Amino acid sequence: MHVVNRTDDAGPRRGPGRERSACFDVAASDERIATSSGVVDRLPSAYLIESQVSQGGQQRRDRNGFVTALGVRALRRHGLPVPGAMLDTLQACRSSRGGFRFWPEGAQPDWAPVLPDDVDDTAIMALELLHAGRINLDDARRTACMTIARRRIARFPALRPPWLRVGTFATWSREGAAFDMVDCTATANVLGFLAAVGLSHLPGVREATQMLSAALRWAGNEELRASSLSPFYPDPIELTLALEHAARSGAQGLYELHAAAAATGWGANAELRSMRPEHRVCSSPYGVAVWRSPELARLRGWARERGKARIPKPLPHWVGDFESELTCSVFD
Repeated sequence: MHVVNRTDDAGPRRGPGRERSACFDVAASDERIATSSGVVDRLPSAYLIESQVSQGGQQRRDRNGFVTALGVRALRRHGLPVPGAMLDTLQACRSSRGGFRFWPEGAQPDWAPVLPDDVDDTAIMALELLHAGRINLDDARRTACMTIARRRIARFPALRPPWLRVGTFATWSREGAAFDMVDCTATANVLGFLAAVGLSHLPGVREATQMLSAALRWAGNEELRASSLSPFYPDPIELTLALEHAARSGAQGLYELHAAAAATGWGANAELRSMRPEHRVCSSPYGVAVWRSPELARLRGWARERGKARIPKPLPHWVGDFESELTCSVFD
């Protein structure tokens, strides 16, 4: 999740590795990929997928952890190895609070504000690091409880979309906010993460699932309505992809919701459409600044061609006593 509220006339922020995108070669060694990127000086081993940001007629280049995490997901989903340099990037996005954020801490561009942890980056990055063996189940479950499940929305403004549900998960991991934005694509990613680590019993999961169901019924086949369901994703095909991934991760009820989204005009052929270089991957709230990534589009296409889509091996679910069952039920 990300907000851009700074503008300047300096144009794209440039530095080592920003003049042109390093050629992505999954078959290359981790060392070669790391050497060809060199984008974050303090993280010499990291590789970040390049994006193009459009805002107010300006074009900027950016490299961030979120788009890189989507690339990691594409590789893993199709059964392909993930370069360690990309996993290094995801780990660098972890904050001292335990959650994850859009850019590696201290490495956000000078035109962007410092953002708190958010549930979308946390769910996507933590799950990929778990699959890769970079964190263990204890750490993943603790992260889910302390940065996602403990912050649920207790009330909404009087004027609100009819599909919102009290009790669903808040977007930002920050204290003191009376209200918070809800993003259906982020919520689907959260449900996939919680299911994968065996936490689907936690408070908030049922409410979030019911909210997604209500949101899809409200949107129907209308693309404009579907686009409004996810303030940080301007193209609703990312919602379809997130629903599919969550269903494959074991989230109950999401196979049906994915099928409903994929049957619409706005959600059909989502994977193929996400491989177009002009595809809008994400945005600041409701599209003020929009991220596109031809590099991610190429990677998604390459992964689909070389690999085979598969249901991930289920992670072992914990049974019995776990202290987070109490701590996660607290409304913030």
